[in-house]
Amino acid sequence: MKIVFMGSARFSVPALEAILRSAHLLTGVITNPEEPAGRGLNVRQTPVAEIAKTQGIDLLTPGTLKNNRDVIDWIKAYKPDAIAVVAYGKFIPSAILNIPVHGCLNLHPSLLPKYRGAAPIQRAIMNNEKETGVTVMRLDEGMDSGPVFIQEKVGIDTTDNAATLGEKLSKLGADLLIRTLDLIEQKHISPLAQKHGLATLAPKISKEEGRLDFLKPALLLNNIVRALIEWPTAWTTWKNNPVQVLSTGYTAGANTDPPGTIVAIDRVGVHVATGDGTLIITAVRPAGGRSMDALSYANGRRIMIGDTLG
Repeated sequence: MKIVFMGSARFSVPALEAILRSAHLLTGVITNPEEPAGRGLNVRQTPVAEIAKTQGIDLLTPGTLKNNRDVIDWIKAYKPDAIAVVAYGKFIPSAILNIPVHGCLNLHPSLLPKYRGAAPIQRAIMNNEKETGVTVMRLDEGMDSGPVFIQEKVGIDTTDNAATLGEKLSKLGADLLIRTLDLIEQKHISPLAQKHGLATLAPKISKEEGRLDFLKPALLLNNIVRALIEWPTAWTTWKNNPVQVLSTGYTAGANTDPPGTIVAIDRVGVHVATGDGTLIITAVRPAGGRSMDALSYANGRRIMIGDTLG
């Protein structure tokens, strides 16, 4: 089949590479425009754009899709059988959804109808889910509400963070996307409507959600650190100075110290009392500084047992 690919984030890359390796014909790629990134705010193209340019694939980088006649005409010129959408990052209007014969196929990193929205990987970790998965579905005008072709589950390890889980799901999803395209071409699969009454949401992450509230249980705080490792990262303060918290562990059980109190400092890390259990901070990044282990951070700032974070 002839495929147009729409994607922007690093999560998109395995799916794009899988299509390039497959028997399907990739005719064009649509991705987000270049934008400033990093500390130096240097203009960078998306990972998807890099691959498209390397492979000599026709590339389009529109700022918007809404009422964009140029994009519609560009897609129609290729007469795609399907459009594959993976972490593209923009709402796709019906004028585009209706162009391909088989519609727009979206690879979504959750087991729909659970975790519809922008942050399904992060929300699953924050909510202490034991499993998640990937779904290939046909896009409609709703938010991740279209009918489902195929799904596959994957366990969430206690050591997984958003980056490691995202990598697992992107690779699994790439294989699932190709399998779906193959089955559609063979006329061996049809999508089934979701059970909308079971839907849950995964709204976009805000920076404030990364602030560690030590009144909360240590398990929940540890999950926040794991979930937000890529952005915005979890954070707290020491004497009103922000510090990013990059990795943690935790122990269960009640403690008598007020939440936020440092109860131990050792080679493992900085142990902080919480509303339920103890959060063990093992790696941090001070504002404007480099990443370091928590013990080095504590020693450099002469942090003592009994001091308070947050």
